[in-house]
Amino acid sequence: MIQHWILSMLPRDRASRGQVVLAASLVMLLNIAVPAQAQTVRFKSIRDAVPSKFFDAATTAADPSNPNKLIIGFNTGLDPTTFTTTQFVASSTRRVAMDTISFTVTAPTGFYVSRITFTQRGTGWTCRTCSSAGAATWVVAGHPASLGVFTNNPALSGTADLTTLKLTTVPVSITDSLFATTGSVTITGADVLVHLLPR
Repeated sequence: MIQHWILSMLPRDRASRGQVVLAASLVMLLNIAVPAQAQTVRFKSIRDAVPSKFFDAATTAADPSNPNKLIIGFNTGLDPTTFTTTQFVASSTRRVAMDTISFTVTAPTGFYVSRITFTQRGTGWTCRTCSSAGAATWVVAGHPASLGVFTNNPALSGTADLTTLKLTTVPVSITDSLFATTGSVTITGADVLVHLLPR
């Protein structure tokens, strides 16, 4: 019924009808495209506590395939003054490695941040007499929490549910600490995924 009514309202002239249909199609496409673009968060003020080692704020950026995911960068190579690796690793040659990365998540107009999920991956090496360990904590919107503790496998994931707060701007700070006497533990990758809900 509605389709017949729309067609009855179109001009009788075929050329005019074609122009109206084309204009209506463009409007529909714009209405579909705009909300998809509008649901992208912004990651701002990305900083890390140890700029030359471990986390790397300079290479931390949104995932091109999912702009609501922040891919955390890591330093690589050697420290020119100590000739030790700048990777996020604790081992017998560097027994402690600690760093903090912080940033702010800003939701687009009409949305709020409902959940934030942090995931990290890594590797480790151990033996019967080896000792390595680590821990991760974070502060999300002023609320501190433990992400977990581990030995030679630093893989973990944690989610902060912010649904009841309905915040449009969320500060986030993540701290990782690694320790080893012998053996090793290394963080090789990490990311933060942000979920949105309409206000």
